[in-house]
Amino acid sequence: MILDVLELLGLDFFIFSCIKLNLFIVSSFMALKKSCLYFIIDYPGEVNLDYVRNTGAILILRKPENSSSNELKKFQTECSRKGISLYIGNSVKLLFQLKTNKFYISAHNKRQFNHLKRTNTKIDIIGSAHNICEINEKIRQGCRNILLSRLFKTNYKNKKGWLGTIKFNLLTRKVLTNFVALGGINEKNFNQLKILNIAGFAMSSDKKKAGNYLPAFYKN
Repeated sequence: MILDVLELLGLDFFIFSCIKLNLFIVSSFMALKKSCLYFIIDYPGEVNLDYVRNTGAILILRKPENSSSNELKKFQTECSRKGISLYIGNSVKLLFQLKTNKFYISAHNKRQFNHLKRTNTKIDIIGSAHNICEINEKIRQGCRNILLSRLFKTNYKNKKGWLGTIKFNLLTRKVLTNFVALGGINEKNFNQLKILNIAGFAMSSDKKKAGNYLPAFYKN
């Protein structure tokens, strides 16, 4: 009799443990799905849009002024057709011409854009920063997400120094906003992103290789 009860309890415990494990896996998966992946580009056609869609990335067009209005409209239409979100960098004029709600402010752009949200309450603003002063500035500019760089060492000749994971977390933990890691992210250091206080990450130089090693939850 006692053995029968223990066996029954053991079976129930096993089933309960499996349910808890499955719930944990599902909740972890859902949490990871909420992370955003950004690809930074300087001109339309820099990356294949089918590839972008497969990785689940959001595009940031950093220098839209380098392209003609027709090129931008065609590119925006193609992104929309493939379900890819596209942020337009710095140019309010192009933002209105393309009739989009997604705006990106680079770190060097010091202008105030509070009037944009008064004009269009649906506008979504993100921006870049390198230090606490620029972080505070992006918050004042109305940025929902802030791309903080450089996380890891890069090979750019005119860009020296990087934060590393410890300094990155120290810099972000006391600021009530969403951070996106940027700078030097590649296959070798990708797993270190797990310990960061981030809502996502962004890639520029290594984005064309990212599809080979990004985990499945970033893919549609």
